[in-house]
Order: sequence, then C-alpha cells, then structure tokens
Amino acid sequence: MRGELGLGKVTKEVFRRSVLPYIPVDEIELDGATIELTDHTVIAHSPSVGVPLEALGFFAFHYAASNVASRFGKPTHIVTGIYLPLRTPEEHLKVIAKSLGEEARKYGVKISAGQTATYYGLEIPLITATCFGEALRPMGEPKPGDVVAVIGEVGGEGVWLRELSEGVESDAWRSFTPLQAILALQGCLHIKLMHDVSEGGVKGGLYEVQDVYAVRIAVDSGSLNYHEGIVGAGGDLLRAPSYGALIAVIDAGGVDEVQRICEEQGIPFAAAGRVEEGRGLFVDGVEVAEQKRVELDELYGSLKPLDTLLSSLQSALERLTMIPGIDRLLPQVGTNLVYAKDGAETAMDVAGLSGRVVASTSGALLCGETAYGASRHLASVVLEAGKKVSEIRSAVNIRSGEDVTTGLRGLGLSVVTIPCKVEGEGCPVTHYIRSHGGLRDAYVHPGDFGVEPTTTILGESPERLVEILEELAKVA
Repeated sequence: MRGELGLGKVTKEVFRRSVLPYIPVDEIELDGATIELTDHTVIAHSPSVGVPLEALGFFAFHYAASNVASRFGKPTHIVTGIYLPLRTPEEHLKVIAKSLGEEARKYGVKISAGQTATYYGLEIPLITATCFGEALRPMGEPKPGDVVAVIGEVGGEGVWLRELSEGVESDAWRSFTPLQAILALQGCLHIKLMHDVSEGGVKGGLYEVQDVYAVRIAVDSGSLNYHEGIVGAGGDLLRAPSYGALIAVIDAGGVDEVQRICEEQGIPFAAAGRVEEGRGLFVDGVEVAEQKRVELDELYGSLKPLDTLLSSLQSALERLTMIPGIDRLLPQVGTNLVYAKDGAETAMDVAGLSGRVVASTSGALLCGETAYGASRHLASVVLEAGKKVSEIRSAVNIRSGEDVTTGLRGLGLSVVTIPCKVEGEGCPVTHYIRSHGGLRDAYVHPGDFGVEPTTTILGESPERLVEILEELAKVA
C-alpha cells in the first residue's frame, strides 16, 4: 500500500528515508550498538503513549532523559523503540522521528540503537526510550531541616489534557519538561536530590520521596505556583497531572542560590515545605496516603492521533441518524456511508462503518465503528467513480422506489436505473460505472433474486450526502 507501513520491522529504505534523517546517530551497527559505560553510568527507561502524534517523540525523549538528569547524570545516549499499528502512514513515522531527533540534538544526546516496526494488536503508537548518562556527582540524603521546593507550575499538563479531551489542540506540551531546570541546577551543591513530577501529580511525587528516604515531609499547598488554567478547576490540584514540575530537596543555606538560578532560567520557584523528624507526607497539616491516579491521568493511552477523515465521517453518520424520517429511507440490509482518501487506490483507502445504520423501534441506529476497509462493495463504487471524477470521494446506499427516484431528480440530481444483472463479480453499480461513459449522481439497482433493490448516491463528501438525505427525507 503506497504511503503505509507493512507488518514488522520497517525496511532499510523506509528507515533511511523517514527515520535516519531526523535523529542524531554516530553510525548504524549490526543488532545493537557498543558504547563506553563506567561504574558511574545512570540508566532510566520510560514509555510514551496516548499523546498527539507530534508530541510522542518529545515525551519519549524527555521522560527518560529527565530521569537520568534528576539523578545528577548528563544524558548522552538513548535507545528507542518505535512501535506502530499496522498500516500506519509513513508520514506519521517521520513526524515521530523528527520530534524525537530535534530534542536529542538540542541536548547533545545520541540515539545509539533501537527498533522501528509495526505490529498487529497495537491501536495507537507506542514509543519506548532507555537513556544512559554519566553521573556528575552522587545524590544526597534528605535530613530534618532541609527545604523541600517545588519548581515549575502545578497543573499545566492537566489543563492541556483536559483541553485535548474536549478536542482543543495546542502545542502547550512543548513546555512540559523539567529537563531545562534539572540541567541548570545540577551544579548547585546545595541540592541533595531532585525528582520530576509524573503520575500522581505533586502529591504523588512528594509521597515517593518520603517513602524512599523514610523521612517526614510537611508542605504548604498555598505557597506553590499554579498554572492559570488549573485554578478554580475543582478537585485536589496537587493530584493534577503536572509533568514539567520538579521536586528538589535543598539544604537550608542554599535556598537563595537555587531560587536565583530558577529566576535566571525564568522558572517559577516555591520553597514549599521542610523535611522533619519522623515519617510520612503532610500537606497543610493533613497526612497523605499513597495517591491513586486521577481521571485526567487515565486519558493517557486513550488519546488517539486525530484522523480528520474518520472524524468527518463519524460526524456525518451521527448527523444522518438524527434526520427526521431517515428510517423510512433505510434498506433492510442497512445503510453505509463511505469516504475515500484523496487519491485513494484500494478499499483500505476508503473509510466506512464496520456495521450499518439500521432501522429500530426508536429510529435509526448506528451500529459499528468507522474504519478503513470497512465496506468492500460501497468502497469499490466510490473508487471507480473517483477514476472518472476525482472530486467524488463519498457514497451512501439507501432503499429504492419511485418516490426516492422522483425525490432525487426533484433535487436536481441525475439518476439512472441499471440492469438487474451486470457482467462480472462484485458490486453491479461498480461494474456499470466502469463500463459506461460519464458519471451520474445516483444509481438505482432494481434488485434480483435474493438481492434487495437499493439506490447508491455519490458526492464529494459525507456532509454533502447527508444534506441530500435531509432534503430527500422530506419528500420520500
């Protein structure tokens, strides 16, 4: 299939065309790579999934690199795995590789080895990254009297996720990384440890620190810097997704220096609390138990790359089911509506409904999901029509009848009735279009033994066909 990736590991040609130009590598080696490690090597691994396509490479890099850097390591190499659903457009691979490569180059990190492939069973892209780095110095142990700082804004990632779930797209994600702050602070010897905020929000991050180091942390939530969009959102803001924020434990004498470094970097700083005698996490005087993920966190993995063609088709189908009297136009076999990609060549380039729109006691019922290759016969019709008039990319089938034919002609559409039997296997409408000159707006098949009479209507888009059905339902 032109422009789509086949099953399994991508070919060398695809790799050289759509991955290698975008990522920083020393040289390609067989099966893996050889790099020099020391007893001070820091390693971290993270996956990236469920975010917009253009952000996947960004987060794959930053999740792993930030973890290495927060352990006072300088990220130097990354091993990646780019795992994609079958029939992913090659252009999507380029987008991912470009984003990944841009971030790696920005921070001087080489991509040493990895895997790029498509597999059955994947519904959305999954990127994994293992980052290596050289430890610049050891981490310190938090002690009573140390200051606990939260660097960066709380809740920005949560606002972005909420907007994504509502269909609002933005590039706000480009600021959701603590890596800039971590690298700027690594040389400050007053900082004992750093921990980036990920799942569980700020409370989750603070809980992990006190749990690992067996200390008591007391924090004042009112001292933190909150993202403007999260204020007033309701719920526990310290549990909101806040990737890009950073927790730092600082000896009491170094707070001013850390704050100065943050100000120079333009990063908000808040001395939010202290390490105390005992154990546990206390926020505003209330002890905090281990945090479960909040609803916004659950959006990760459920956000699929936006396919505008599938989205348009889905909207048109939903609009179709709402047409007053549409059930009177539905054939017994049900109705399907298809939409072809620009330049479509095969049925896999044509999206349709995996089920049908059928009549029920409560009106038209939408059964199935929109997917490419979901309607073989109707797809063949629109593919054949598109060869004659490239603007024709959509088709819908409804019942036949004199009232339907008259109604369509009354709307100014050209209609032809085709013979019951047409030579060749497959859809009769497809064969008729192929063997006759010109193109009509609608084709009536009068039916045959065991075959229900139907009318197939062609159009430039699903929206146009729904408009026709809206008018037709008024008169037929």
